[in-house]
Amino acid sequence: MKKLLSAALLLAGTSVVTYAQTDKGFYLKPGASYFMKVTPVEFPALNGKPARDRVFTINPTTGATSTVSETALTGSFGQGWRAGLAGGYQFNPILGLELGVNYFESESQDMMKMTGIMNGNTVLSLYSKGKVKALDVAPSLVLRIPAKGDFKPYTRVGVIVPVYGYLQINTAVNDKTGTIARENGFTSPPGTQVNLVLDREEKINPNATIGFQSAIGFDYKLGKNISLFSELEYRNVSVGGKDKELKKYDGTATVVVSSTGTVVGSQQLTLANQANGDRNVNYHKTITSDMNVKGSANYDSSKPSDDLRSYVNIGGLGLNVGIKIGF
Repeated sequence: MKKLLSAALLLAGTSVVTYAQTDKGFYLKPGASYFMKVTPVEFPALNGKPARDRVFTINPTTGATSTVSETALTGSFGQGWRAGLAGGYQFNPILGLELGVNYFESESQDMMKMTGIMNGNTVLSLYSKGKVKALDVAPSLVLRIPAKGDFKPYTRVGVIVPVYGYLQINTAVNDKTGTIARENGFTSPPGTQVNLVLDREEKINPNATIGFQSAIGFDYKLGKNISLFSELEYRNVSVGGKDKELKKYDGTATVVVSSTGTVVGSQQLTLANQANGDRNVNYHKTITSDMNVKGSANYDSSKPSDDLRSYVNIGGLGLNVGIKIGF
């Protein structure tokens, strides 16, 4: 009887050691994800204009406008695809540490739209859309629920540290009314107006920040050292702008007679012709009187402009899938 009991205890001890060994050590996790927006907010203003989709009519005699519809544009740059590689160490069947490196590219988001209609024809069209590209590192603590068999659930909590990225904003303008040209400082002789066809691209670099992540998931064993993993992950990252650079400015400014539309001159618009204050902007939490702000009395267009910082969210709820390789 004693021999039988000793044999049983030895077998049980061997099983525990074997089980512990299979849930301990280094691993790698290549994977891919798709994230959905969960907290859409109104996008920040672009060049002084709020994030709106506005359709309006223009009186051909007076030039007065009348709004047909106006909608606030909301969304999140956290919606999009991600590819990542995580490495970790499992100390025991319960506790582990993990470090992920992830590349994320958001879906394009509408940030501003304007449509002007005169006599049933569209004479003003402005459309801005944005996209975020980012690289981050994400350390986290992994807590597993001890379970025998091939299915092993876990939860993961940690932080997100963006190390590279930017917000790219592309704007297309086709204005036959002279409105956009006047708003951007173009002038012309009396009785004429400046019509614009323009493609503009801006790159906003982020300020240093830190975010939060949490996930619940499971590993499903496929072989001795390989498993399938799947996670439902929540990420919350709010990023403020550090500076902005004008990357593209291509188009044509055409001077026409306001009453007839007869062309009396034109000019090609290029990035090289833009003032330094239009090509480079520094963002700040607080604007003071000694800063180089457009419209102020001491504004110098040969120097970078200063403006208030705005924020965008690149968090979301995502599904991660991939392979876990143990060593």
